[in-house]
Amino acid sequence: GIPVTVLVILKLILYMITASLFMIALMNFAAATCFWLQGSGYVMVLMFRFKDYAKYPATIFHGLFKILFTFVIPVAFIAYYPSMGILAPDDVPLLTILSPFIGAAFFYLSYKFWMLGVRKYDFTGS
Repeated sequence: GIPVTVLVILKLILYMITASLFMIALMNFAAATCFWLQGSGYVMVLMFRFKDYAKYPATIFHGLFKILFTFVIPVAFIAYYPSMGILAPDDVPLLTILSPFIGAAFFYLSYKFWMLGVRKYDFTGS
């Protein structure tokens, strides 16, 4: 089993915060499309569907899908990379180590995208 140590608990807390940043950022990107697309609810539904792929290890995806779920729609950072930091602490992938920084950057980009939409939004006046 996994030993319960202070370091493991701190890693779990860090990875939960990181995963939350990725989830919020993904939803924020999807929600921000409403500023440009009429009836963009389907984008939110699509993002929820992509979020389901976070349940699977990134190693089952090959080629384009692995790139898609790691760098474009980074659901691999929600569960796969954090779990590698807990389950295989002696062989941690670089993306696991960088995931808190990548999560913060992705969250920041989603915030900027949202703010861009807010600036372009035209109120109806009613």
